[in-house]
Amino acid sequence: MGKKLSSTIHMYNWFLKLIAAALLIALAITLYFLEVERLIEGFVGVVIAVYAVIRLVPYIKSQKSDLIKTINIIEITLNILIAAVLIIASLVREESLGALFGYMVGGVLVARGMVHFYSISYGAEEGDHITYFFHVATLIIGTLILSRGFESSDLIILMMIAALLASGYLGFESYNGYNNYRKYKNMQPTKEDDVRDEVSKGIDAPGKHDEDIDRDRPVS
Repeated sequence: MGKKLSSTIHMYNWFLKLIAAALLIALAITLYFLEVERLIEGFVGVVIAVYAVIRLVPYIKSQKSDLIKTINIIEITLNILIAAVLIIASLVREESLGALFGYMVGGVLVARGMVHFYSISYGAEEGDHITYFFHVATLIIGTLILSRGFESSDLIILMMIAALLASGYLGFESYNGYNNYRKYKNMQPTKEDDVRDEVSKGIDAPGKHDEDIDRDRPVS
């Protein structure tokens, strides 16, 4: 049963990708036509808050260095405060935060990169390739945001571009999946083909066997 269900889902995954592509296009259109700057600021605040909270308890339990633990607790606390400001501002203000949004986000990114690399240089953490490039990216992006300025409207443009690119990729994958689905359907034998195969394999038509018996029966 499970194998059959998995095979069915795999066969029709092109349809799921098609729905996802349509939803991403709808998201891009919504971001373009509606004034969602405050909504985006609140969303970023939620992301920062969730990332800070899920790091808090596991990091305190696993980190042995009191100095690095204290530094990270300070960073996490500041992240929660910034997240609270973004969420509350999105709920009570009628306008977006403007450039202040960029300073907050840029500060969070730069602080995350600096704390991470200081922890590694202090010997309290072990890095890997993924975390290395991730935190290098946080430093670069955070520095660019702080130096050039950044607003929620700029983030909306980036989200629109990402949504359109992702929808294009999913649409292409859906087209290939549907093409393979149609090829698979055309390869399946029909009932008429099954009947022809049975006749070609020597299965006698109804009544023929009785005629052969009557013909072979000796005449008394």
